[in-house]
Amino acid sequence: MKKYALYFFFLLISSSGFAQLVFNNSYHNLGEVNKQDSKYYDFTLTNAGTQEAKILRVEEPYGVSVRFSSKVILPDSTITVRIKYTPKRKEFFKVDVPVWVNIQNQPITFTLEGNAKTFDIKESLQSPDFISTKKIDEDRTELQIKVIDINTKQPINNATIEIIWDGLVYKQLKTNRSGETSQTLKNDAYYFVVNAEGYGTEERAIEINSENNSITFLMGEPKPEELIVEKADTVIEEPFVPEPKDTISTAEMPVNLYAENNIVFLIDASVSMKQEGRMDLLKAAMIELLNGLRSIDKLAIVTYASTVEVVLESQYVKDKAQITQIIQDLSAGGRTAGAQGLQKAYEVALQNKLAEGNNLIILATDGAFNLSKGDKANVEQNAASGIYISVVGVKNEKWTEKSMLSIAESGKGSYLSIKSYKQAKETLLNEIKAKSKKK
Repeated sequence: MKKYALYFFFLLISSSGFAQLVFNNSYHNLGEVNKQDSKYYDFTLTNAGTQEAKILRVEEPYGVSVRFSSKVILPDSTITVRIKYTPKRKEFFKVDVPVWVNIQNQPITFTLEGNAKTFDIKESLQSPDFISTKKIDEDRTELQIKVIDINTKQPINNATIEIIWDGLVYKQLKTNRSGETSQTLKNDAYYFVVNAEGYGTEERAIEINSENNSITFLMGEPKPEELIVEKADTVIEEPFVPEPKDTISTAEMPVNLYAENNIVFLIDASVSMKQEGRMDLLKAAMIELLNGLRSIDKLAIVTYASTVEVVLESQYVKDKAQITQIIQDLSAGGRTAGAQGLQKAYEVALQNKLAEGNNLIILATDGAFNLSKGDKANVEQNAASGIYISVVGVKNEKWTEKSMLSIAESGKGSYLSIKSYKQAKETLLNEIKAKSKKK
């Protein structure tokens, strides 16, 4: 399938087919821990591929105990990875637990963190056993999907349905003659992209659970405003480039055509980014860009909501699987602290500034980002020194464009819009290529 070719760094290939592991998250903070509290957390691993996966081994640092609900992960099934840390003194703790699976060369690393305020020296180090695994099944829902003609109300056969989970293509389905298909999914938020020949594309975000277990797509001629958006899409035509013979270039960015990049993602992680599939679209765009970057390019990720956090310190793009994992773990919630986020992004970009190359902050948000006079002066001063900023509106309202354009213009960058999965796959990579192209 063509889509999978774009994600070669997270698909694991063997002689029997493809396997793809998806996890709810790889990091958890237990907060303040007292001796009477539970000191474990249940991570999950879902096999979204067609090949059986097996847990080979796990590294348990001192004080850590790991249990698996099963050491075999069948296709379309989920296991629980229960990790417990037992403190023997008052301490801040942070433990990394690498888990090796037979379908990949590098381990999946789960991290448990907390602050032990009290402890029980006699407490067993062993992680609690699983009393029942029924909860795993209860957390899954069989989703019924229908695709019909918006005008005739007749079913559409052979429509393609892509299910996007945390920015990655999780499943691709086809409808039958009744215009129907189904898929059992873990209860979570997903983004659906439906294509049918002669009908165009429909997209929708939906939260799947036992009470929300069906979805119908009405396919037909696009509305006039949607048609305008499609015509407004720009495609950057790149000259033919022969297969690079160096070991640094990617197919998208040969080193002889594109300069080094120092990129800082500044991500709006406020609660509104949870809505309408915005975070899924942004993750898809970030992962697609990551696929095109090279080991000479540096990348950092800063998020802002109620607080500002550097979730990925600036580093060369060498371990794409690890960075993909960090992108998938991004979540949204809280109020907006945009000005503080902007200041932190500039600090990170300045610390890693390239004397010759592309220094760019990419601000991704869904809403207005009002600049004070001081903020605007900061943007202009950094632009004058060679650190530019481009602004990406993710399914943003029309009224927010003015403030976004103001930032982009002051920062000598671009204003970009992502309103569909197709745009998500193209927008960021095309922007980086345009900004880093050698003259």
